[in-house]
Amino acid sequence: MSLFILFLVVSITVFFWFGGIRFIAQLPLPLPLRLALWASLLFALFFSPVLFYLRTLGHKGPLFDAMAWAGYTLMGAYSILICVVMLRDLGFGLVSLFLPATAKGHAAMELPVNPSRRGLIIDCINLGIAAATASLAGVGLLGGLKAPEVVTVTHPALKEGLKGLRIVQISDIHVSHTIRRPMVERIVSMVEELRPDLIVLTGDLVDGSVAMLKHDVAPLAALKAPLGTFFITGNHEYYSGVVPWIAEINRLGFTVLINSHRVLKHNGTSLVLAGVTDFHAGRLLPEHASSPKLALSGAPEDAYRILLAHQPLSFPEAKAENCHLTLSGHTHGGQYLPYTWVINLVQPWVKGLYEEEGYRLYVNRGTAFWGPPFRLGSPSEITLHRFE
Repeated sequence: MSLFILFLVVSITVFFWFGGIRFIAQLPLPLPLRLALWASLLFALFFSPVLFYLRTLGHKGPLFDAMAWAGYTLMGAYSILICVVMLRDLGFGLVSLFLPATAKGHAAMELPVNPSRRGLIIDCINLGIAAATASLAGVGLLGGLKAPEVVTVTHPALKEGLKGLRIVQISDIHVSHTIRRPMVERIVSMVEELRPDLIVLTGDLVDGSVAMLKHDVAPLAALKAPLGTFFITGNHEYYSGVVPWIAEINRLGFTVLINSHRVLKHNGTSLVLAGVTDFHAGRLLPEHASSPKLALSGAPEDAYRILLAHQPLSFPEAKAENCHLTLSGHTHGGQYLPYTWVINLVQPWVKGLYEEEGYRLYVNRGTAFWGPPFRLGSPSEITLHRFE
């Protein structure tokens, strides 16, 4: 909790300094407009904890959904803005650092700087930053609202009976104030069109309680496949009440794999499908500590093994348990700039297909979004895994 508080303090400080002091306060705008921008920045900063508190008191409805849309959209826009302002300040710093050395011996460079001209240049740069941020936020919002892409990934059928197997993977839908029943219905319709033999949902389905979101996730009950529909927990299930959600997801017809496995048959060939809890689940619920070893305990050694693991950090343990294919999510592929770049600094496996020592990992970019409703540089996806 202390790390979370530290992160919160640092985030608020960065937003306030670069978004407010270093940008809004310097904009060549009338005072009322600058005050309105300050209000929007403060709303973006503090709406999330306020909304969370109101939600715990049982408040819900269109007003809270509207607050969430406004708050998350502003949060996303300001996070883009702050990165651009940081780059601007870095550029100004480099110019001031190197200009004197470059200008030495050049009389033209030694002339006093015209303050009004300098101010005009800075004003133009700031207005350009505002326009660029608004444009990127608009493109990101359109990307977030688009239907997910269908990404087809082919895998070698290591056993003859696996040829033709079709597994559809969805992940990180994050049903909440901004993702409601219509979006879930669209995802269900798209999955059904792919005619899968097996459907897997690799965690982070919800952000909220069963009471709040039961109606919105209900369309998932329509998902059917010959080999079944399976679910594993992500970290957000543990923030939302994992035990009631496991019961609800079971009621919807999914088999929830809690460090366990099932032996399935495709064309007479055995297939082991195992699933683990979220990589950090044991911190919140000790009995749910993630364990690929436990999940594969007693599984046939000679069968093709697939592990469902919400976080790709489980991949090393999956390889140790001879899992031919690991299916993960969690990262969102960074979701939108600049995080599509930053995430590579903290995650060894970010999106797409990886192969190490003959074992495969696929990281789904997420089928919707989390927080800011943006997708920029990392579209949402539904993955069709096809064995040939």
